[in-house]
Amino acid sequence: MTTSDSRTYHASAAGDTAVSGLFNGLWGGLAMAAVILLTSLLAGQGLEYLGYFSRATPVPPLQGLLGHLAVSSIYGMIFALIRRWIGLRLPGWLAGSLFALGLWGVAVGLLLPATQSLLLSLPWGIFLSSHLAYGLVLGTLQKM
Repeated sequence: MTTSDSRTYHASAAGDTAVSGLFNGLWGGLAMAAVILLTSLLAGQGLEYLGYFSRATPVPPLQGLLGHLAVSSIYGMIFALIRRWIGLRLPGWLAGSLFALGLWGVAVGLLLPATQSLLLSLPWGIFLSSHLAYGLVLGTLQKM
């Protein structure tokens, strides 16, 4: 194998990792949305909480869900690539949970206040548990 063949192989493997991360992030995002949807229904809010995936005003629930899934997929790709490049040998569920806790911290501390997102109005337990659902699914599905 020549040097260029080796680079092609590694780029292809990284590309495969990125694509699997996108799909695993989508599944994790569905798990997160399911937690939020369940709590929304139990709180008598119908699908309203899904519309909180927006800036200062609610959007239709389907629009909020689709935006959330897009972001979840991107974060899934980032998780997969970081995990591949670092090579940290934690169990997937643990690595995914730690990643999700980090996302939760950044979201609550920086991103959501900066965008005045309605997600900040959710009880913190719902928002935290939905992130953990995301991380557990993402980490469990993502292969090293």
